Amino acid sequence: MFLYKQVNLPLNIELRSALQAIYGIGKHKAFVAVSKIGLSFPFFINNLNFYNFYLLSSVLNGLTWLEVRIKHLLKMKLFSLIDMECYKGIRHVDALPCRGQRTRTNARTRKRLKRIL
Repeated sequence: MFLYKQVNLPLNIELRSALQAIYGIGKHKAFVAVSKIGLSFPFFINNLNFYNFYLLSSVLNGLTWLEVRIKHLLKMKLFSLIDMECYKGIRHVDALPCRGQRTRTNARTRKRLKRIL
């Protein structure tokens, strides 16, 4: 398996499909990345050499934010809501739905997880 940004990419899957296992890469970004380095359509990861893998990693680094950056950004947004003590932040702290869902008869999963934690 190839390891990229702490994500194991399986060898027996086509390259564009395998790149979608990385958090932050969808179909379009995977297609753009593969086309920028000039690989043909049915190209599998086990056919990659180190030069192509280096090109692919450099293209992905320049193309978008990946994995850690996105997760850190989402976490910082959540902490800012909690620090502002707005309604949405308070609902996050209380482990209740914060997008207007009903809690009297629904939201059992979220409430049940609250009791466990």
